[in-house]
Amino acid sequence: MGCNATDASQPGFTKPVGHENRDSTESTDLDAICKHLKLSLYMKFTYIVREGDPIDAMLLIIRGHLESFATDDGHMGFYNWGLLKERDFCGEELLTWALDPKAGANFPLSTRTVWAISEVEAFALRVEELKFVAGQFRWLHSKQVQ
Repeated sequence: MGCNATDASQPGFTKPVGHENRDSTESTDLDAICKHLKLSLYMKFTYIVREGDPIDAMLLIIRGHLESFATDDGHMGFYNWGLLKERDFCGEELLTWALDPKAGANFPLSTRTVWAISEVEAFALRVEELKFVAGQFRWLHSKQVQ
């Protein structure tokens, strides 16, 4: 995923190589998403989301590192750990939820705890924007099928 720096209103984030060769629908989808990205800053040791809490944004990391871990809600012997860095993302469960036309008003719950282990800059796609973009995406693609 990439955006033109002017679309995202932030320097240092550019279109991937080959973007200009994509079909116009894919470009339109990408542009629609980029217009809704918001730059977010997280200080070191800030929790982004805790396991079991509702997810309210999907993040694409520009700079810094996040630690992600899961304990399977405290079950003995289960621990899963990962490091997120530039170009990684988190909160993808929110995308699945937003694309589901039958999804209710309750946001999906995080299966992981994510916190900043350094200062982090990330583009955030918040719930409201993600729902809007997902609705546009479904509408555009339903028109193409007809």
